[in-house]
Amino acid sequence: MLKSRYNSGIINFLRRRSEPALKIPTKTKHHAERCVMCGLCLPHCPTYNKTQNEAESPRGRISLILGLANEQLQADDKLRSHLDHCLLCRACEAVCPSGVEFGELMDGARSALAQDRPPREQRISLDKLATDKSQQRREAKLLWLADKTGLRTLGRGLGIPKLLGLERFEQLAPSIRKPHDWQTYYPTKTDKQGDVALFIGCFGDMFDQQTLDDAITLLNACGYGVHVPTSQTCCGALHAHSGDQAKAKQLAQQNLDAFSQLDIAAVISCATGCGSHLNDYEKLADIALPVCDINTFLSQIEWPASLQLKPLNKKVAVHEPCSQRNVLKENDAPYTLLKHIPELDVMPLPGNDQCCGAAGSYMIDYPDMADSLRQDKVDAIQNTQLDILVSSNIGCALHIAAGLRKSGRKLRLIHPVSLLAQQLVG
Repeated sequence: MLKSRYNSGIINFLRRRSEPALKIPTKTKHHAERCVMCGLCLPHCPTYNKTQNEAESPRGRISLILGLANEQLQADDKLRSHLDHCLLCRACEAVCPSGVEFGELMDGARSALAQDRPPREQRISLDKLATDKSQQRREAKLLWLADKTGLRTLGRGLGIPKLLGLERFEQLAPSIRKPHDWQTYYPTKTDKQGDVALFIGCFGDMFDQQTLDDAITLLNACGYGVHVPTSQTCCGALHAHSGDQAKAKQLAQQNLDAFSQLDIAAVISCATGCGSHLNDYEKLADIALPVCDINTFLSQIEWPASLQLKPLNKKVAVHEPCSQRNVLKENDAPYTLLKHIPELDVMPLPGNDQCCGAAGSYMIDYPDMADSLRQDKVDAIQNTQLDILVSSNIGCALHIAAGLRKSGRKLRLIHPVSLLAQQLVG
């Protein structure tokens, strides 16, 4: 009764007749029908908390999807916007008594919505950039040169990024070191425990080669040789979450082909957003990859007795990305790993249960909501005495770092493995 009455209310509120009906996949409809409209998810939904709008809540979005599936609603711009505004943080899944797989449900709905939607006009297409290694390397080198020569600071002062429509990208892009190419294999120089492969991703390779280098250093120090296949590509998360399932499957197959021929213990991911999507390959291509997050892998293996870390008398807060907390469900791993550093004071960042607003391309597509959520993180940091902030997802790190720069707070923000690599003796 409650479910029927709730669905009727929100459907009548948003009913439109001007747009053609949209075909929602049967599997997506079945996912949606599991929701009992209890509302337990509402306090955990970032967009609902910010707007207090039922259509911006998980159960509201499910009701809209059911309205589409039952041909009671049409896919007009207003309805699409409510579904687009979901961050896919999946905090709702953890509290759902019916076990609704909300992430898969939203991917299915967005795939249907994308069928009759024209491509979004963007100055830089993240979906295309993610799969074009040559362009990534060109852009990274240009950014490095602009930083090194001071042209980036000059251009910012003259307002050039804003004139070119690149202001948001410029705000998010960090200062980077000169990009380098990868060896196909990095052998360990100590007693060998086995081999792993490193997933370098797209924007991690472009903006965070330091973390990837540090991961190789630590894995080698722990006795693991590291393969870096040249044929690997973007994980496909951006494409899957924007509704391009065909491209997501193509990228999944390319990565499966790249890693499947290797004799390895695991495919190591340094970005939890990528790692959580790599774990979904079995749903996309019916073949699983032995994926493991770098924090989890290093915290579970036996470290050589010869591997020593220097003490660090600093206070560190751990930011827990939604992909690590709600999807991988491995948010304890960074804390376990950081215990290897003597004298380090480690604490969770207050408000870790709320999304930071990065959410892949969300921080660019919906800057107002993204920045509002980020400000909560910045406020939590400002109210906490910290020396270092660590995060295990490159998107979250870029987004939060941009917020810290905007607020004038100087704080080091790095990946946990970089902090450990920094403390390696010898």
